[in-house]
Amino acid sequence: LQRLCEGDLRGMFDGPTTGEIDLSAPLVCFDLSAVYQSEALGILMVCAAAWLQRALARQDDQKRILVLDEAWVCLRNVAIARWLQASYKLARAYGVQNIAVVHRLSDLTSAGNLDSEQVQLARGLLSDSETRVIYYQAPGDVAAARELLALTDSEAELIPTLRRGQALWKVGTRSFLVQHRIGMRERDIIN
Repeated sequence: LQRLCEGDLRGMFDGPTTGEIDLSAPLVCFDLSAVYQSEALGILMVCAAAWLQRALARQDDQKRILVLDEAWVCLRNVAIARWLQASYKLARAYGVQNIAVVHRLSDLTSAGNLDSEQVQLARGLLSDSETRVIYYQAPGDVAAARELLALTDSEAELIPTLRRGQALWKVGTRSFLVQHRIGMRERDIIN
């Protein structure tokens, strides 16, 4: 508390907010990249998770999509990892679709020591994910992907050969090779 009021984290909560935030908007984005390498990241993630938990638990029949980019960063914080686990487990009850984005599957196991709670929670989130979309993985990352996703030999051989826009979709026990296409309206958003 002293750090937040008088120390290096001063200014986060002891003054007016930097702008109006409409938490009831159809799209809400929390961009925490400015504090990515800071100790403030954990504090802000806890605050965002508290708001999200309340928003997701509302009984308003509104379907929601929770996209967590750079999920491995969030998994380093055990409290956030536990919250994500609960969110995944209650997804149907909340009417929430969870999307966790990582660049390499080995990012999930780098959330902490190999036997740490964070890594176990990360593995659990992966197990709780019914649909997995796997883009190109470098040959050096194939072994980790094979283990974490229980890939067949054919699937493991395929992922280092995928071209831009191609993905291996694993839906339950079924696999599909998908070519993603970008429409003209989407091109400006993506680029």
